[in-house]
This record gives sequence, structure tokens and C-alpha cells, in this order.
Amino acid sequence: MKAFLYFSVIYLGFALIVASIYMDGNMTGLAAINISARTLLSVGKYFLIGIMAGVVVLALIVDKEILHQRAFSIAYALAATILTQAGFTLLKNAMSFITPYFADSLFADIDHALHFGTDPWMIAHWLGNYLPTKAMTYSYLTVWALPALTLPAIIAASDGNRVRAKRTLIIYLVAWIFIGNVLAFSGLSVGPVYYDRLLGGDRFADLTLALQTSGVSDSHIGHVQQALWDIYAGHSASIGSGISAFPSVHVAIATVTAIYMVERSKWLLPLAAAFLFLTFFLSVYTGYHYAVDGYVSILVVFAVWWGMRRKFAPE
Repeated sequence: MKAFLYFSVIYLGFALIVASIYMDGNMTGLAAINISARTLLSVGKYFLIGIMAGVVVLALIVDKEILHQRAFSIAYALAATILTQAGFTLLKNAMSFITPYFADSLFADIDHALHFGTDPWMIAHWLGNYLPTKAMTYSYLTVWALPALTLPAIIAASDGNRVRAKRTLIIYLVAWIFIGNVLAFSGLSVGPVYYDRLLGGDRFADLTLALQTSGVSDSHIGHVQQALWDIYAGHSASIGSGISAFPSVHVAIATVTAIYMVERSKWLLPLAAAFLFLTFFLSVYTGYHYAVDGYVSILVVFAVWWGMRRKFAPE
């Protein structure tokens, strides 16, 4: 975990340099800290629930003596995760200052073509008529936050297989940094929910209506979406802010988590598959992402995992 911590420090340092070069005054300094505090108070509780759930799970399933022995590793993992999140946020916000959003029309067209002339959000909302979507949308932040923010700590506390732990941490960082920063910059886009606000027109007007009718707009998801747009439109910054649809980091982290769950126990396969499906479905249902965003994330994570399996054979 020390290597993970050292890497996160370097990553954050790089992000700070990029931010200082490209961001204007409203994106850094005390203004960003104040905005971050307000945003964390309003939406951070959903992530906090997920984090606290992770702490409870660790306390229940891991022997107290083992937790004591691995205390420093857990602390390194938590610190590295926080630093990684800070660097990720800075770079995610900086991208739209380096170049404007340019890929939404392309991804919307690809989505439409891949699904035989139907936008995927329409399929998701049709399917949503048969699912408990109101309960499910709550999990998009809360349940997802558990592995997103505590997976390294869970690994440090409970996994004695160093090869598997190393492999998973590498894939975890690939999800945040390569998928969330590098690939995102190569296809910078805002996603369907913001498409009309960015480009004008009414291409996704029916999606806006569907989100209102389904209650998503008035849910915590809708509040977060509005907060993210306000932060972007106001040229400000916040912890956890930044708009970038392609590829989906949500789906990428869910894929990493699903793979890790199955590697720990084949009996977790149904739960892992359900978690991945739920995350992918909600990413499209809520309008955050084009379906292609999730497809690419899944393919990249599995490709890297396959490569890591060959390089780091299981013990």
C-alpha cells in the first residue's frame, strides 16, 4: 500500500500543476474550497453512507487482531484513495478548460446506431417500468460509493493474496486515471442529460421529460446533476465535481468490483453481476451516460484485467 500512496502523491502533484496552468481564478484557491464544502454538505451524505457501510462490513468480517496488524496498510490505503480522488477531480475539472466539449454528437449518433435506431435511454426507461427504479436510483451514489472509495481499504484489511491485491489496485487506478482522465480527455463529452444545455436544440427533450416524470429530476440524482451543471456553468470547482461522460467511471469501478468479488469467491458471481448491471442500467436511465460510455469502460477494464492475469498469475 505504500507504493499506492506514493503514486497518489505524484498523481495529485501532477494534477495541481495542470490545474494551476489551465484553470482560471474561480477554479482554485479559497473559492474552490468554499464551494467544495457546500457541495459536500448537500450531496456528500450519500457517499458517506457507502463509506460507513464499508467500515461496518470490515468490522464484522475481519478478525480484530488482523485489523490491528494491518492498521498501517489500511491507513495508507485510505490516504491514497483520498489523494487520488483529489487529483482525479482537479484533472476532470481542468479538461474542459484545456479544450471544449466536442464529442457528444458523435457518441449520441453511435448510441443511436448501435441500438438499431433507438436511443438507449428510451430502452432503459421502458425497462424501468418493470423495475423498482426509485429504490434503485438511491444506490447509484450510496451503494456504488462503497467500492469506489473503500475498495483499497477493504483489500488492505481482508486480502492476504498479494498478487490479487496488487492486480486489483492496478485495475482500480486504471479505472480512475486512464479511463477517467486519459480516455475521457480523448472523447470529452457531457452526456445526454446535459446535451441540449451544451449544444442547444431539443435532441434529448424527451429524456428531460422522462426524468421529470419518473421522479429522477426531483431525487438526489437530479440535485447532483443540477449542482454539477451549476459548478461547470459558474466556472468553479468542487470536490467530486466535473462533468465527463465518456467513458463511464461509474461502470468502470463497478466492473473492477465485480471482477474482484468473483475472484474472492465464485459464489459472489450473482451479486457481482447484479451490481454491474444495476450501475450500467442507472448510468443510462439517469441520463448521465451514453450506453457506449459503459461498453467501453467494461471492455477496457476486462482487457487490463486479462493482461494483469497473465502478468501476475494467481497464487
